[in-house]
Amino acid sequence: MNLFLAGLDHTTAPVEIRERLAFSATDIPAALLRLTAKRGSRPPLLNEAVILSTCNRVEIYGVTSEDSTSEALTAFLAEFHGLESKHFVHALFFYRGETVVQHLCATASGLRSLVLGEAQIQGQVRTAFEQAQQAGSLGPVLHRMFQHALTAGKRVRSETQLGQGAASVSQAGVELARHRLGELRGRTVLLVGGGEVSELAAQNLLANGADRLMVVNRTLERGRELAERYGAEAFSFDDMPNLLARADIVISSTAAPVPIIYKHHVADALRAKSYAREVSNGNIPPAMLLIDLAVPRDISPEVADLHGVHVFTVDDLQEVVRTTLDHRAALVDLAQQIAIEEVTHFGEWMRTQDAVPALTSLRQHAEEMRCAELSRALRRLQSLSPEQQVIIEV
Repeated sequence: MNLFLAGLDHTTAPVEIRERLAFSATDIPAALLRLTAKRGSRPPLLNEAVILSTCNRVEIYGVTSEDSTSEALTAFLAEFHGLESKHFVHALFFYRGETVVQHLCATASGLRSLVLGEAQIQGQVRTAFEQAQQAGSLGPVLHRMFQHALTAGKRVRSETQLGQGAASVSQAGVELARHRLGELRGRTVLLVGGGEVSELAAQNLLANGADRLMVVNRTLERGRELAERYGAEAFSFDDMPNLLARADIVISSTAAPVPIIYKHHVADALRAKSYAREVSNGNIPPAMLLIDLAVPRDISPEVADLHGVHVFTVDDLQEVVRTTLDHRAALVDLAQQIAIEEVTHFGEWMRTQDAVPALTSLRQHAEEMRCAELSRALRRLQSLSPEQQVIIEV
């Protein structure tokens, strides 16, 4: 059994590549099935498989006995996503053996995140683990490895202060808005999406003085639930054009496979905003800040071509993240030590698994020798005359 990892993340691939290789929640069961299914007379590509796909990473964890897995997994990614491998192969990394365990434990601990110590990755690793369980692609080795990784993440958050301060991509997005616009009080913010990222953004917006929040979500009821918790207004997707015209800041984080905000949407909103400002303030140039925290992106890249519009993606959060690194860097050593301890525990378990076949083989060999000796004794007994057999029995 060989542990294997193929993947890319925000350190090796820009969002333009990551979004094209991202697996949606509905994609993952089929992908896991293809990874672990027999290929005609050939064995499966992976005996066990887990896919971890987030806004900052796409990683395939597996157990394999093949030596050509790097090329095979590159081909799998290309075929599954309908891409030519030349467009992304340079961004891939491949790990084997204990390095795979080290990487996963560090990832679950928030040590491989864009925002160092972010808490959301723990839930994302658990989700990947559960998806593999449901798909039937999780065997004993990856099951144990992910359990140790989740333990590492839990310990880092309980035994260190690495994750304090609401470290998250959402917080970084709000910080970016504050740096660009200054005071958030009085600004109208549109949150697109009703998931965890939007909820964390709402918390951080309120903490930074924003008091005019609007939520738009594909499921209106879900949007209303989020809005009620944070004193916001909830709207349906049909209201998006009018909402864009009212917004100073847009923070989008849906799971849509294609953009939901296009150039003509924002252009129309800018014209409406321009008219309103001309009437009230005298021809003030329109300005709009859009922060896209989704992968694949929610906001079409062409929106950035519009005058007076500033569009940022998750990759642009680095400028904000750097300001927090110095504070958190002092805690990294302790977090890394915890992750290493869980790697060690997993290695000890693996060694016991390696010993089991050996012990079984020794016992089987001893039993075979015992049976062979009894068989030889029986044949010797049968070769004796009846009188000799009686003497032996006596």
